[in-house]
Amino acid sequence: MLRCIFVGSPNRFTALMAHWLSKHTDLCGTVWTSSAHWPGSLAGRLGFASKRLKRYGLLKTADEALYYTLFKTVLRGAGENVQNRLVELYVRDYERPTWAGDSTHTSDINSPEVIDFVRQRSPDLIMSMCINEFFKRKLRGTPRLGAFLWHEGLVPEYKGLYSPFWAIHNGQPNMLGYTVLRMNERYDEGEVYLQGQVRDIDPRRDSPVFIGHKAILDSLPAVAKLLGELESGTAEPISVKNREAATYTYPGFSDWVRLRRQVRRMKYNPLREPELGSPLHAKDL
Repeated sequence: MLRCIFVGSPNRFTALMAHWLSKHTDLCGTVWTSSAHWPGSLAGRLGFASKRLKRYGLLKTADEALYYTLFKTVLRGAGENVQNRLVELYVRDYERPTWAGDSTHTSDINSPEVIDFVRQRSPDLIMSMCINEFFKRKLRGTPRLGAFLWHEGLVPEYKGLYSPFWAIHNGQPNMLGYTVLRMNERYDEGEVYLQGQVRDIDPRRDSPVFIGHKAILDSLPAVAKLLGELESGTAEPISVKNREAATYTYPGFSDWVRLRRQVRRMKYNPLREPELGSPLHAKDL
């Protein structure tokens, strides 16, 4: 059984993934990163806004801030109801999570302390999700097989952040799904080992946050198979060449307005979609 380290932002959903990995790997530790927890304090929000202002200017930053406020106060897209639905789905197909193994917390995934934590456990691979930090070469190179990312979207078409949001915004519900890739020196551009579509969702009803996490749940049988192939040395990446690439960032209020218009026009019937949840290759897209 592969020795694995899990890296993620601490929340109820990533706790499910840590539990699942403990049943399919020798999970020898978890690294919980607070890098995505900037909204948790006024100082964090102000610091984040300052960085966005310098990079994107006042108009886009204000647009993003307005959407964030709407998301947290009215839409509640990542709220308790969404988390409860995801936990219920996981418990239905697996079991109630109980894993509470060795872990460390960090605000810098590439810190010497994290490198030491990983090195001391001699893992075969890192599995990660719900992160917004870049894994530097030293961290990626510590496990024998490298560091793998569970991405809530299909790449190269939907690299970056909020992939489900942007797929709906662009009128492409068939591009709602997951990717498992091995990280390299560029964001979301490593070797792709798995891709699949999400099952049993409706963009007219389900929030993008729920859809993205549901895609990860739907990936689990295929990921279990991939872990076996990685252990036996038979895993091979799939080709994503000659597909249009795009990278997305945080949405703004104006983007949400366009998304809602798209949803109202959408005629989406999950039962008429292709066989969902199965691994995809370039020819399927």
